[in-house]
Amino acid sequence: MAKVYGIDLGTTYSTISTLDDNGMPLIIENHVDSGPLLASAVYFPVGSEPVVGKDAKEKAIVEPDRVVQFVKRQIGKPDAQVWEFEGKQYDPIYISSLILKRMKEYAAEQGHEVKDVIITCPAYFGMDERAATKQAGIIAGLNVLSIINEPTAAALNYCSREYKENRKIMVYDLGGGTFDVTLLDYNIDDNKKTSIDVIDSGGDDRLGGIDWDSQLDDHLCELYSNENGISKDEMETELRQKILSQVEDVKKVISNIPNRSVTISHAGDSTRLEVTRIKFEELTKHLVDRTMTFVHELLEKNNLSAEKIDIVLLVGGSTRMPMIKSAIEGLFQGKVRVEDPDLAVAKGAALAAAIEWNKQIEEFIDGQSDKIIQNDEGKPITKEEASGLKIKNVETINTFSDMLSRSFGPAVFVDNQKYMIDNLLFVGDKSPSEARETYYTMADNQPVVDICVFENVAEDRTNKHVTPSLDENQVEQYTDPALKVKNIGKVTLSLQPNTPKDTPIEVVFKCSSIGLEVSATNLQTKETVSSVIISENTKTLEELDEAVKRFASVRTKGQI
Repeated sequence: MAKVYGIDLGTTYSTISTLDDNGMPLIIENHVDSGPLLASAVYFPVGSEPVVGKDAKEKAIVEPDRVVQFVKRQIGKPDAQVWEFEGKQYDPIYISSLILKRMKEYAAEQGHEVKDVIITCPAYFGMDERAATKQAGIIAGLNVLSIINEPTAAALNYCSREYKENRKIMVYDLGGGTFDVTLLDYNIDDNKKTSIDVIDSGGDDRLGGIDWDSQLDDHLCELYSNENGISKDEMETELRQKILSQVEDVKKVISNIPNRSVTISHAGDSTRLEVTRIKFEELTKHLVDRTMTFVHELLEKNNLSAEKIDIVLLVGGSTRMPMIKSAIEGLFQGKVRVEDPDLAVAKGAALAAAIEWNKQIEEFIDGQSDKIIQNDEGKPITKEEASGLKIKNVETINTFSDMLSRSFGPAVFVDNQKYMIDNLLFVGDKSPSEARETYYTMADNQPVVDICVFENVAEDRTNKHVTPSLDENQVEQYTDPALKVKNIGKVTLSLQPNTPKDTPIEVVFKCSSIGLEVSATNLQTKETVSSVIISENTKTLEELDEAVKRFASVRTKGQI
């Protein structure tokens, strides 16, 4: 049976899963770190290869300048940090590829040849973040079948075992660095075929458990200051790191018992600090309220009351904090389920990978796809041989769909004065989606048509036009910041000499979870140009190829 894998690439911890012979998700244990999780931390020792995992996370206490963590918050972002070690530069895509490679390596040590994968991401990630995540997988030597939303994966994992009737599900996903809340429909038709469809989603990809950690760190520093008369700004680096090293343990303990005492030993003195759950919850109430604001907005936007939701799944390690479950149960009494919050996403990703793999095999057999399917030796196979590569025992969920988290459209002249975005695809459209529109050249002898591609979050399908962040001369102009307008690329169609004004140009946008393809066709000459949009926040094809070669020989178990 073919093997495919699901990967939860997390802000603080990551996990890899596959299916056992019965079609059930199986977490591949991280034997080095003695558990199912891999700390998403990379340590760069002097004169040795990088170290990924728990050892790297612990090194952050004593060598913080040589450890990189929490890159998920930066991947695909225009303001992403770049680190340099031993004369080599590492951006969030490179760091993420090392984390993925570490999982691939420890899985290989247990007999798993990890190649075909689905990687999860927050539902609120835009195209840049998704493309960057896929590129990290490619650099790690993986064939990324798709990128799916974390809440969708969690729902897949739960529904594959629990439900035999229609349900409306909400997934509240609070991870280490990101937050999503998603509405989904679980449906069974008359033929007993099941599907999971995303209705809507909201969230913040810069809100997560590390924000609770930050509040707790400040509190511990304040307690220490009260005892020793030294402000946080005056603390030596070693002392700050000692306090910071206690944060995660304290948070875990007070999630189970009312208080926790810690002792900080420094400069020959020992200071005992007492932390209570009540105080921690008081300090972080505003963070809980932020998440609940998204919950209420999502219900209101979709004209739903809490009573209309059948099940609320709590996903992500940060939902272990009692304050989270308490807030959700206050709104959805008797409907909250907490199950495998650290592992549910990876397990669901493995199921999604199997479903996606079987879909691609079926399309190949039916002649709907010209994609080349290879056997384990890397040789192309025939359609007759392909049926043997289907993954068995994954019939519980027949189909699932994600939704677009952004709207996309070209910038066009709506009259002689206004240069506007004409959205073709919208937030909430099912992924993959396709849309087309015909436009017309503005002048005789126009040499080219430039299709400037924009991403935004506008949802008005009637008034589709949105002001872009740049005018036709690339000068910044006003755009409502709430619309998050971003120029993500350009496709240029050359025109023949003497092309008349009003020549029809058909523009097609095809968007999936891992890319946006834009094509433009001169309907009179049939000349066409097509391109997958590559943002400046991701790597060009040349840079990607160079990165694959650069990281091919890198191992992630350097010496400490």
